[in-house]
Amino acid sequence: MGTLIPYRVCCFSLLLMKHRFWILVAAVLLTNIGWTQTLVPAPPVATPSVSDQVAEFFTQLLDPAGFPARWHCGHWTSFHGWLYILSDLLIWAAYFTIPFLLINFIRQRRDVPFDRVFWMFGLFIFACGATHLLDALIFWVPVYRLSGLVRLITAVASWGTVWALIVVLPKALLLRTPTELEGMVRARTAELAAANQQLQEVAAQLLRRNAEFTTLANAMPQLAWMAEPDGHLFWYNQRWYDYTGTTLEQMQGWGWEKVHQVGHLGPVTERWNKHLAAGQPWEDTFPLRRHDGEYRWFLSRAVPERNEQGEVTRWFGTNTDVTDMRQLQEQVQRSETQYRVLMESIPQLIWTANSVGELNYCDERTVTYTGVAAAAWLGRPWQHLLHPDDQVTAAAPWQQARHTTGFFEGEYRLRRAGGEYRWFLVQARRLDHAAPSAAQWFGTCTDIHEQHNLREALQVQNTELARTNRDLDTFVYAASHDLKQPVQNLSGLFGELQRTATFADPEADHMLGMVDDSLGQLLGTIESLAEVVRVQRPAEQLPPEPVELQPLVEEVIRLVQNLGPTTPSWELDFATLPAVMFVRPNLRSVLYNLLSNAVKYGDPHRPLHISVRTERQGEASALIVQDNGLGLDLTRHSQELFQLFRRFHNHMPGSGVGLYLAHRIVEQAGGRLEVESKEGHGSTFRILLPAS
Repeated sequence: MGTLIPYRVCCFSLLLMKHRFWILVAAVLLTNIGWTQTLVPAPPVATPSVSDQVAEFFTQLLDPAGFPARWHCGHWTSFHGWLYILSDLLIWAAYFTIPFLLINFIRQRRDVPFDRVFWMFGLFIFACGATHLLDALIFWVPVYRLSGLVRLITAVASWGTVWALIVVLPKALLLRTPTELEGMVRARTAELAAANQQLQEVAAQLLRRNAEFTTLANAMPQLAWMAEPDGHLFWYNQRWYDYTGTTLEQMQGWGWEKVHQVGHLGPVTERWNKHLAAGQPWEDTFPLRRHDGEYRWFLSRAVPERNEQGEVTRWFGTNTDVTDMRQLQEQVQRSETQYRVLMESIPQLIWTANSVGELNYCDERTVTYTGVAAAAWLGRPWQHLLHPDDQVTAAAPWQQARHTTGFFEGEYRLRRAGGEYRWFLVQARRLDHAAPSAAQWFGTCTDIHEQHNLREALQVQNTELARTNRDLDTFVYAASHDLKQPVQNLSGLFGELQRTATFADPEADHMLGMVDDSLGQLLGTIESLAEVVRVQRPAEQLPPEPVELQPLVEEVIRLVQNLGPTTPSWELDFATLPAVMFVRPNLRSVLYNLLSNAVKYGDPHRPLHISVRTERQGEASALIVQDNGLGLDLTRHSQELFQLFRRFHNHMPGSGVGLYLAHRIVEQAGGRLEVESKEGHGSTFRILLPAS
């Protein structure tokens, strides 16, 4: 309801504004009709004309004749009469006061909108008050004609006020209410506060940017400066002052000329003025005097800043110290000269080629060796230096080097000037550039003719030796196989002899024991030789497979548990690597040799503890066997640790083959066997296998 009533009032006002002309016409017609009806008396015998009535009305306007005083009309009591009179007087007093208050308000508030409405409303109130004053006066002086005129004036003022309100009301409805104005003021205040905050932030940001610019300008290694469009310098960074030892007052305008060498100042100034006139970026190199009097070379660059019309508004410039670069360039030039002399001095054929292999340089040795002038080689593929057959052989490696590695190497034949071909080691490396088409190849040809022939001779000998080794392996394997049966027979016969024969010699038992031990050692040696031959035949090995370590190690532990003087305790941990890729019988042999040695060579003075675990060491897998046994002195035995038939503890029987076999098996699998040991503390064997 709070919003519905103003809405209805607004709609009614708009309706009045839209039809205000017809409403006014209707009101006037109704007033005339009512007025004419009140004037129609009972039909007189003779009625004066309207003009006579009007004339009579105004001529006798203040004449009370013909009308009785109101006290004499009707039955007025004193209370009733004075109630009527006093009420009219009070209403008249209020109506007369209101216009003066409105006039005073309008005079003090010149900015009040629709002030004409206030004037019309004041006139209307004043006229209404006059009617009440005359009503009170008529009780004594019956000036009914004056009262009628005042009422007519009041009616006109009333409808004038109505018309003014009809005209003004739509505009007044558009005015903001105090609540709305307060809201607008608050919103505007908030906007102004936000704008002020933004201005403060922008100001702070500008301060930060200025500080950052100053810090950046002072931190950069160049001497930075700014100039007006006419070349007048007005700002330098701190580096400039630190280098030159000057102040801004000394350097303002064209003061920078004071730190230039006299011999360079004229040309530099002339070029600078030309670029100022053309508005083009500037670049020049010249020396500047340091605060201690030394001159150093600087590369100076400046670019113009332009406005929207393309006019230069400011110049930004930097001076970069290039003294070291100039010295380096001079050194490079000297080095190039020395390099060329060096290339001409080394006993190799030197050449360079472009990205596709076309020769663009060859040294004098190449010309002398081939008997072909350097100009004849330029632009031709470097492969033309080679024997025709070798050109075909080198094609594929060359293309691979071009597109992948950037390094080419091979042994090829080069034709000598006399027609003889000699073997050369040809090497080439690519010097890459940003553009692949700009890549440069540097090549050398080293005469290895004698080495090549010697290597071929050695290859023939190696082939012969390999064949001889295979024959020896076959012989050893056959001999061990052929000897094993007689030794076993001899051991059986000796055992039967011990069981059935009787010897009177008191040393017989000792001698028999020695013979029995010797037969056992002989049989063990024969079996070890057979095992060595088997290990050295990698072609006969089975392919690697995933081997679960837990069951394999437990199987080996059951075999070696009782080989030593004490029973060990075991610690197994294969959580990191439960399985490895290996030939299962070979891995079993390696573990058997390592674990049996750990059990046999335990320290009798402390409980034996053996740990078997796996670890990751980079890309490699590590199988570790660690014990706290007797240990080894690696400072004495590290070089002979994996030699055949080499033993380091003689109190226990053995053949000296176990570590040799373990080492050979691990190496053949592409791994490595490492040992850490300290005498009296124990040993750690680490089997490192490549990533599968």
